[in-house]
Amino acid sequence: MTTLVLLHSALGRTSGMDAIAERFALAGHAVHTPDVYAGRTFDDAESGVAHSQELGFSTLVDRVKDACEDLGDDLVFGGFSLGAALAQQMGKNDPRARGVLLFHGGGFPKPTRWQAGVPVQAHFAVDDSWRSPGTIETLMESATKAGAQAEYFLYPGSTHLFSDPTTPDYREDSAELLYERALAFLDRF
Repeated sequence: MTTLVLLHSALGRTSGMDAIAERFALAGHAVHTPDVYAGRTFDDAESGVAHSQELGFSTLVDRVKDACEDLGDDLVFGGFSLGAALAQQMGKNDPRARGVLLFHGGGFPKPTRWQAGVPVQAHFAVDDSWRSPGTIETLMESATKAGAQAEYFLYPGSTHLFSDPTTPDYREDSAELLYERALAFLDRF
């Protein structure tokens, strides 16, 4: 059993996020889903991103840290879109991180420090307009240089949150493959 900290997208902790968390829990993992928006949810990414910018990234990271304070020493951080950026930050800096799962987000514009031996797995749609070219490759390179296993997967299409069953972006075939790969990643711990 892995302790998974699953971080929501800019839409907030929605019913879709709860369904995703349940999927990981049914596979035998202890799943924690901190609500870094304190109950706020949004119907569109632009409004959610605006809210995250109002709060500030460092505030969101602090909220994740506070939510994880009593979870123990071995954590896998996973996140969706905005949540992937938060999971990445925790994987980069939190000494309890044992792995990082990035769904529809993550990456660095330039090489950076990564924790030695903390593996990372990332998932994107190939034509996702929210994906910044080269940034995930830079993260993979930084992680590999730190001695971490790093892998990323591209899926057909252009939708963003294709793994969230409650969004119009949902693509069942791609989502099923994403969850199969993510669960195999978690089984390594």
